[in-house]
Amino acid sequence: MTKLPFSVLTVLFIGIGLSSCVTTNAEGIKQSEFHGLAVSGERTRIGRDWSLNPDCSMLALPKVRVLEAPKHGKLEINSEAIFPTASGFYKKCNATRVRGTVEYYTSDKGFVGKDRIVTRSSYGDGLVQDATTNINVVK
Repeated sequence: MTKLPFSVLTVLFIGIGLSSCVTTNAEGIKQSEFHGLAVSGERTRIGRDWSLNPDCSMLALPKVRVLEAPKHGKLEINSEAIFPTASGFYKKCNATRVRGTVEYYTSDKGFVGKDRIVTRSSYGDGLVQDATTNINVVK
């Protein structure tokens, strides 16, 4: 049986990250909404993207662009070596370090409250996903 390449967006938060809603828009783009916590002024990893071949090698470096920037902080997008957290057939790849795209959020110093980021990720295999990340910034 031939396995197809695998793309996934995994969002990890300091605190609890929960996907509250996953839909598809009229253009066929997957829409996901996430909620998480960040401490005011601290750099917090809010997302990781990767795209894998069946042999666990990198299919393509996911491209992430900002559709809506945070109003009370900044978003940093970097290419880094990461360990995926895949499931199913690709779970075997979780011990293999691959290049991925990592997103970090840092609130403005002293800001406490709600912030929001919207990104669009493309994975090199035809999958495009928009992610709305609602961040509760605490003291």
